[in-house]
Amino acid sequence: MTIAAPRLYRLLAVLFCWLSTQGPALSADPLARAALQSQETLYAGQQILVDVDVLVPNYFLQSPQFPAIDIPGAIVTLDDGRALNLNETIDGTPYSGIRRTYIIVPQAAGDFTLPPVPITFGYAAVPPQATRGEVTLPPLRFTVRSAPGTAGDSPGVVAAKVSVSQELDQDPAQLKAGDTLVRTVTVRAEGLRAMMIPEPDFTAPQGIRLYRQDPSLSEETDRNGQSIAGLRKDVASYLFQDAGNYVLPAVTVSWFDPASAKTQSATAPAVSVTVSAAAALSPALAPPAPEPQRDAFDWLHLALIGGIVLLTASALWVAASGLSRLEAWWQERRSKERQSEPAFFRQVEQACKSGRDDAIARALDAWSRKAGAMPLEFWLGRFADAETKQGYQAWQRTRYASQEASQPLGAGLLLPGLKKAREAWLTQGAEAPGRKPALLPLNPTMP
Repeated sequence: MTIAAPRLYRLLAVLFCWLSTQGPALSADPLARAALQSQETLYAGQQILVDVDVLVPNYFLQSPQFPAIDIPGAIVTLDDGRALNLNETIDGTPYSGIRRTYIIVPQAAGDFTLPPVPITFGYAAVPPQATRGEVTLPPLRFTVRSAPGTAGDSPGVVAAKVSVSQELDQDPAQLKAGDTLVRTVTVRAEGLRAMMIPEPDFTAPQGIRLYRQDPSLSEETDRNGQSIAGLRKDVASYLFQDAGNYVLPAVTVSWFDPASAKTQSATAPAVSVTVSAAAALSPALAPPAPEPQRDAFDWLHLALIGGIVLLTASALWVAASGLSRLEAWWQERRSKERQSEPAFFRQVEQACKSGRDDAIARALDAWSRKAGAMPLEFWLGRFADAETKQGYQAWQRTRYASQEASQPLGAGLLLPGLKKAREAWLTQGAEAPGRKPALLPLNPTMP
């Protein structure tokens, strides 16, 4: 018993040391968090931005799939801007993260909660193995108040700033009866999507016909693709049938500013129009001139001209038909060349020379799909040399790792190996036609 006790103590010590080294890796799990961008009072009709972060230990192998969410009583969209990459250290463990922003516009006052929808992704839990991950959207809760001055079911316009401008297609003081004046009114609302800008009120004085076109909606974005302001453009045409003086009413848009908690308004000024009577048409009629004496008609001359015209038209038709066939053949040939495997590989060469990782990734993905070399890593395992395979794996880690590599890989070091691997692939493909590629399934199952 005294001899076995020291052995048992040593075994427990070794087990404790192993658990202490493996503990952080085993306890590091993916996580999700949600936060409001604004900490001020929120109002119905206001564009509320919610940042959702998904973080994983090590790095992502498949981007998170942020789902569309539904919140009763609110309009929810996912911001079209680019995702934000994050790098953090939590409890001594490095995490990589991706942030996307949801835009929520409540239609009424009340309490709102994010639904517990799943977000799926792939990450390297134990590099370089791929692991399927899933987190649940945190149940973030926020309260929305009614903006002052709103009534009924309409939430009103809640924005940081609203401006209204107008353009006229001609001078309104120089119109004549029967003319049309085109009035273009543009509403710009900061912090509000274009689809949430209400329809401006166009009215016409009595005796004027008003014709409206469908509005044009667009978004003003920053360099990251995130919306700064919504733009709504309305075009109205006024038809003045009678002479006189008219006034087109001003176009006013009122909005509530949540920062100052005040209601403000922006106006396109009224337009004064002067319409004069149209000039009466009184053409002077001259007496008819006597008909000149006509010579006898020359039928032979007419037949000769007709024959020449017919021959010319036939020659032009033959030439046009030949040119059309030649052009169609040339276009078909160019199209085949642009969609060929060598053309896609030339794009890979150009991307590698540019040195931009995103361009290289897109070009490699397009070429591998066109050549049937999917997945590319297994294709390289068959046809590339060891240096090229190691270089590709290092490049992948540099793109997706949470920490920068100590020696970033230059794109010029990867291109020569790719060329050699492609030449080997083309040579083996020519020597063994009809062979089946030994590639894994396109979508491998993650553990």
